[in-house]
Amino acid sequence: MMAAVQLRAIRAPLPAAELDSCIKLAAIACQVPMVMLTFPSKDGDWCGAMLGMGNGEIPWKGSLSVIVDAANERVQVADASTSEPLRHCDLVAGPPYIKCFAGVPIAPAGGDVIGVLAVADTLPKALDASQLEALDLLARQIAGSIEQWTGRRELADRLAQELAEIDDLRESQRTLQTLIGNLPGVAYRCRSDLSWHLEMVSEGCLQLTGYAASDLIEGRVKMADIIHPGDLPALRRGVTRALKKRQPYQSTYRIQTPAGQTKWVWDKGCGVYSADGKVLALEGFISDISELKCAEERIWKMAYFDELTGLPNRLSMREALSAAIARSGDSHAPLALLHVEVDNFREVNETLGYREGDRLLQALADRLRERGEPMETLARIAESSFALLLPGKDASHAMQIAHNVAQTLTAPLALDDLLVHSDCSIGITLFPGHGNDPDALMRRANIARYGTKRGAEKVAIYAGSLDSENAQRLALMTDLRRAIERDELRLLFQPKLRMSSKRVSGVEALVRWEHPERGLISPSQFITFAEGAGLITRLTYWVLAAAVRESHLWHDAGRAVPIAINLSPHDIRDPQLIEQISRALQTWGGTPDWIQFELTESCIMEDLAAARQVLVQLREAGFKIFIDDFGTGYSSLSYLRKLPVDYIKIDQSFVSGLGRDKESAAIVKSIIELAHSLSIEVVAEGVESTEAMDMLSGWGCEEAQGYCISKPISGRDFQSWSRAFA
Repeated sequence: MMAAVQLRAIRAPLPAAELDSCIKLAAIACQVPMVMLTFPSKDGDWCGAMLGMGNGEIPWKGSLSVIVDAANERVQVADASTSEPLRHCDLVAGPPYIKCFAGVPIAPAGGDVIGVLAVADTLPKALDASQLEALDLLARQIAGSIEQWTGRRELADRLAQELAEIDDLRESQRTLQTLIGNLPGVAYRCRSDLSWHLEMVSEGCLQLTGYAASDLIEGRVKMADIIHPGDLPALRRGVTRALKKRQPYQSTYRIQTPAGQTKWVWDKGCGVYSADGKVLALEGFISDISELKCAEERIWKMAYFDELTGLPNRLSMREALSAAIARSGDSHAPLALLHVEVDNFREVNETLGYREGDRLLQALADRLRERGEPMETLARIAESSFALLLPGKDASHAMQIAHNVAQTLTAPLALDDLLVHSDCSIGITLFPGHGNDPDALMRRANIARYGTKRGAEKVAIYAGSLDSENAQRLALMTDLRRAIERDELRLLFQPKLRMSSKRVSGVEALVRWEHPERGLISPSQFITFAEGAGLITRLTYWVLAAAVRESHLWHDAGRAVPIAINLSPHDIRDPQLIEQISRALQTWGGTPDWIQFELTESCIMEDLAAARQVLVQLREAGFKIFIDDFGTGYSSLSYLRKLPVDYIKIDQSFVSGLGRDKESAAIVKSIIELAHSLSIEVVAEGVESTEAMDMLSGWGCEEAQGYCISKPISGRDFQSWSRAFA
């Protein structure tokens, strides 16, 4: 084995094509735009191959590879700009401003680090376990290739030196035979004929091929018979072309042993020519690369297939779609693409656990396989998304297949003695009508699928107007993220009145968005966007901080009443919620009687166990709990027996009909009586007339809220308004 210090000085440890192949595999497997294969030297970091950035020398002081070399183990960081000492490296502190970084040392077996294989991205993220395994496999493959390559170079140099020093041809042949007889591969000399009859072959032949050297030399077995018949024609053509150009040849092909085993080998050789240019013989060296080939296949499978379901992944689907578009363009035949989304996958994960979520996806993948036709291509393209490519299908056939898929997937599945129903939505795009490239068709299929959430129909074909709507939605989501940072949000407060005393008992905090271009935007227009963009938790934190700050001002002015804050299902699942509430009160010197919390029926029933746990914690901390919009969801008080609830708020759809709708009156009166039987007080929402107020008071309703009392007003206006009820 060549010493590490010698390898560091090598400027071309492997052929350029092999280096390029390795870094492309690394980029595909790890889904990153940048790959570096570097070999340290005393002056700097020499780039053997790069992808996504310029080649050249990198000063050792500013190199990322030195970190991996020093650690002598794999190094991974999600954001290099926050990591010591990576943030000082030139490629992190300056262009291209690397964030995600993972590097693996390249070291021959039992040797020191001779190089580093690293992947990088300008976006912060962490590689998953399968991607890191692929990186390790590639590093070992490169190390093995370098070991073989340097070994062959050493051998060639040694043979050339000895041949030059030894004048006696017989002694030279004996020395050569001794050397090649102990090589791990097979050295050979053969005739330039159709059967490639061997004149000389090293003893490693038995271990590699399963045949003794004498069998091949004496003609009992021909070399052409050992080579896999599927690889022989291409091998002949490659060797013939190289000999005509008087160039060395190299090939990768399969051989077959007497035991029926197939091995992959790498063969590199050259022609022996007469003075007039005639090919006299072929000389070369064959080495076993079966393990390396197996590693390549594993990496390829990880890059193109989903590990959980065994289906092709998004990259495979994109390539299949690209090929299908090319074929359809030539034949003028249509094709359809289905984007299938499991809409309730997250709920299954959070309710039953991730193991059951994985089982659900595997079961759905099996169902899709079973119903598929030979020409269809099925792939898993995201966590809870599948894609189905349908060559030759027009809109009508695509809709029929989509409905069949929806029916197949929504049939209940048995998971741990539970019947789980999958809620799926499907978007459809068609070539050539909806796009001419894979990315456009895949994106628009998802847009079409997203549009099904606004209606009862779970299957939809893409319409051009959806792009505009989606662009507006994305723009609004981006603006909302900035609005939280730039303090464009405002709190309004709608008072609640205590019926018995006619005094203000509290207010409900209502968030409004003062968009710099669109003006005042109500919650109904942006709360859904906030949930979809993952901003609802940040929005809740903002409302919480703003409400406590306002309460502090009211206490200073002597006008303080409790402020009720609405919580969403995302907030119930937020492990930091209780800590954030405590921190906000500590900041302003507040106590639990400053704020209250409102949750809808649907929010609670989405995850009853989690909701109960959070409500118990809030009640034990001293906060009052309201159930909002009661009557619109499960319309039952039975679940309230298990929850620490202080108030229910009757939905305004029932209250608004009081005085003219006997059925609404009966419902409201019944709710009040049932709530009182559970020692729960009642707040009526949407009270707009004194007649309704009198009816509610007569039935024993404790509090009322609505335009009859006050519209939502600012904190400053509330202080002035509340003086009338002092």
